[in-house]
Amino acid sequence: MWDSETNLDYLSVVSGKKKILLHKTCSAFRIPPKGVVLLFDLCNYQDYPENSIWKKNLGIHLNIEIGDARQFILPPTIEKLVNSKNYSHLIWISRRAWDDAKIDFVWNLSHELRHLEQDIENHYLSLAGYFLYYNLNGMDIVEPKIPTTVPTEMDAELAAWRIVQKLFGKQIADSYVLNNTSIGGKKEIFRDLLKYRLNRKYAVFSKTIYLLRKYQPQFENIINQKPSYYRNIGSVDDLCIKLSS
Repeated sequence: MWDSETNLDYLSVVSGKKKILLHKTCSAFRIPPKGVVLLFDLCNYQDYPENSIWKKNLGIHLNIEIGDARQFILPPTIEKLVNSKNYSHLIWISRRAWDDAKIDFVWNLSHELRHLEQDIENHYLSLAGYFLYYNLNGMDIVEPKIPTTVPTEMDAELAAWRIVQKLFGKQIADSYVLNNTSIGGKKEIFRDLLKYRLNRKYAVFSKTIYLLRKYQPQFENIINQKPSYYRNIGSVDDLCIKLSS
């Protein structure tokens, strides 16, 4: 249970040239030989609600064994995969992402593969990342309310930039980032990326702890309102200790 051979069978939906890029991208990350499934979805989920992750997200990583998937309404294909209990980790890539331009494709896949690495290194980092991602927008904070304010998201975006540099060259990758600071729906995210140097390791653990401590009273209030929902987190103190170990 949870440890079937890592499954890349869904690669049949990806074109030949992108398949080569996909394998090169995967080889840049620490993917366990067992327990991981990569799902390149054929569906667009246009009839789903606007706020559904399956409609608005380009990809997602879920730790199935721990129960991350229980918080979402799952499409039938994904629900069947989750209920099989063959895999502990699911990386879902939307049709919009794998059918997109090559750099976008590599960027989005790299982002989710970095989330897989984060979770394997310390699952509480993933828990903290989700907690921050889904709560910061409704809080009183001085930081911009964009995804990369969450350290796990910034870490994943920087990892994606590094892989795009590796596969397409520094000039093309950096031009891609600069172009996206002025066009598209992620302008603020790409502008945020420019604050960091790729040759320096991003301190995702310490930055996560700093943000949790900075707004601890607000976070504790959120946890106390839904103690059963946040039972895996416990308290901000508990979470910070687990992130420090």
